[in-house]
Order: sequence, then C-alpha cells, then structure tokens
Amino acid sequence: MADRNVQPELDDLSQFEAKETSKKLPAGWLALFWGLIVWGAWYLWRYTPALGGWSQVQDLEGGGVSTGSNLFATIAFTAIPTLAAVWLAVGQRRKKGREG
Repeated sequence: MADRNVQPELDDLSQFEAKETSKKLPAGWLALFWGLIVWGAWYLWRYTPALGGWSQVQDLEGGGVSTGSNLFATIAFTAIPTLAAVWLAVGQRRKKGREG
C-alpha cells in the first residue's frame, strides 16, 4: 500500500532548501566574525608563553605591559564589540521597520 503522505517536493533538495539561508550575511556580522578571529589570533600570540614570551612573573614584577596601554587595550576591547553589537541591533531594527 502506497503512503499517501509522501511529499515528492521533499525529494528534490533544491526545493527543500530554506530560501532564507541562501542569502548573504550582513556586513556587520561578517565584520564581527573576522574581528573575533583577528582578536583571537592577537590574544593567542600575546599571552602564550611559547609564542609571545609572556609570563605572569614578568607582569607581577612590572616588566610587562604598562598600566596606560593596558587601560587603553581594556577600553578598546570592551568598546569595539559593544559598538558592533549596538550597530547590528540598530541595523536589524531599521530593517524590520522597513519591512513591516
């Protein structure tokens, strides 16, 4: 007995594929993605003893990064992702406003 619930269009992958996922990613998401990869590579280089020569003892004795540049890095690596997230949220809200 043949199954009457079989949908022949599901056998064709091109028809089954979600059309929403075939679009390109927004520029903000791509910038965030590549920015996180660059930041991760920098962080790995900077704080891995075998690669960058960093050591906890050196930082404790004061031979590491100065306080001024450390403060700048903290602010930069906090502000940049925050601004990117706000930019993405505002862009999504504007896009929804134009559609609806």
